[in-house]
Amino acid sequence: MNRVFATLSLCLALGFLVRVGGQVIQVFWPVSFLPMLEMWQGSGLPYPILLPAQIVILGFMGWVSWRMAVGRTVFGHRASKGLFICGMLYFLVMGARLILGLTIYSDILWFASPIPASFHLVLAAEVMLISAYDRALAEGSGL
Repeated sequence: MNRVFATLSLCLALGFLVRVGGQVIQVFWPVSFLPMLEMWQGSGLPYPILLPAQIVILGFMGWVSWRMAVGRTVFGHRASKGLFICGMLYFLVMGARLILGLTIYSDILWFASPIPASFHLVLAAEVMLISAYDRALAEGSGL
């Protein structure tokens, strides 16, 4: 069980790393085969603040993957239900953002930013995965 959850968590972390790395490349060493820098930015958060926050998130995701690999709880069973609800709401809001940005709100930058919205779905999936892992660990069930 632990390996499956840890592998899924690591895959989500690697997915998020692709997003962070793509933006770093476009900020410091722009290339033509990646989307333009403006496409990577989904908010007004200045990049000197965004990048350290993303690095912290990646570190957290690595820590989560390690905890899962060694069979330790991440937040515990008591937090799992609340985490799942938060993760699901986060996923639904970011999914709606993505769909609305691709359709009726394509002229509003926050909505019309599919790269950040897509990777917020990755982060929401990580939150729900943590919830499922802690719940499965507490129940002693396996995959």
